[in-house]
Amino acid sequence: MKLFAVTASMLLLVPFMTMMAGAFEIGGFEIQDGDLKGKYLPAGLDGCTISCYTHKHVLDIVYRKNSIDLTFEFCDDPILKKIMERESLFKEDIKRALMNKTLHINGARVSFEYEGCSVELHDAPTRFMKIYTNKIIISNINYTIQRVKENEIKLIKDNLTGILMSSLPMSIDGNNITCYNDVMLVSFSSAPMKHVENALLDGFMNKMIGGEVTIAGSRSNDTISYFDNVTIKPVIKHDSIVLTVSGDENKGGKVIKVNLAKNVCPSNKMVVKYDGVTIKEADSIEDILNPNDDGSNPEYWVIEDKNGIFMLISIPHFSTHKIDISFIVNNPLFQALAVVAGLAVVAAATIYMFRD
Repeated sequence: MKLFAVTASMLLLVPFMTMMAGAFEIGGFEIQDGDLKGKYLPAGLDGCTISCYTHKHVLDIVYRKNSIDLTFEFCDDPILKKIMERESLFKEDIKRALMNKTLHINGARVSFEYEGCSVELHDAPTRFMKIYTNKIIISNINYTIQRVKENEIKLIKDNLTGILMSSLPMSIDGNNITCYNDVMLVSFSSAPMKHVENALLDGFMNKMIGGEVTIAGSRSNDTISYFDNVTIKPVIKHDSIVLTVSGDENKGGKVIKVNLAKNVCPSNKMVVKYDGVTIKEADSIEDILNPNDDGSNPEYWVIEDKNGIFMLISIPHFSTHKIDISFIVNNPLFQALAVVAGLAVVAAATIYMFRD
């Protein structure tokens, strides 16, 4: 059955939350025993229901306080149809048992396809949702709904702001929003400072942020592609991180967002190389979020959080590029040897000066 296949694939993809030792947070995600965790709270949409339709209603995504519920509609399985036709007395009981199959999900990321509906969710630490299907209805929204453009909407509540985007116009009816073909929601509310969050939202709305990578360990990484098929593939080494970045060659420059957990960045001092050439640090976050203002010169911008490092790196033009982030680590042994060597030089000079 299709539902069984979807369920099985999701169980393989979703890292379920467990109470383990050694957990710490950076932004909106957790690392527990070396694995990446999340809470699935895109823009804090608790209570909202996202209903997905192809030629019929196929799926509901319901946001709870600490998880989401995925509720699947009845599958058009010919064997089940025959059972219901033969056992007409129990037809409604069978329908009730097979309809509204619900999975309770929490974790850092999940993606799946079901009955022509494609869903991708992330919470690591940017809160992100992307859905492709014929029609999407978001209901029970307890946010202030602010239209920016016919296909862009801001959702605002307390200190949280989310951006809703679609390739087609979206309609607003009270606290319900209807989208067609696709919808994408992003919230950077886990950014270290409010002005950083606002700059990231502006950069996203201007389609300047192409993609994002979160690196928390050799098996605990997450990547998101926002615009122009930007993809990021990380390789972690003992003193550096190498990113292979690619995107559409006939599109303009983009910025990538890089989140590094404390356990993978031994120092906040670093050298960033772009295709083997050392690049400089941008003047500000506003400067880095305009990747086309420095000609073909890439730049980076970095801010340190108590639990890790948050970076933006500009990609002026695309094919495939290698970005090497090397950390400068002060080794106590080397420092001690340097002191000893220095004292030896001083001693030799003293002997030379005062010899007979």
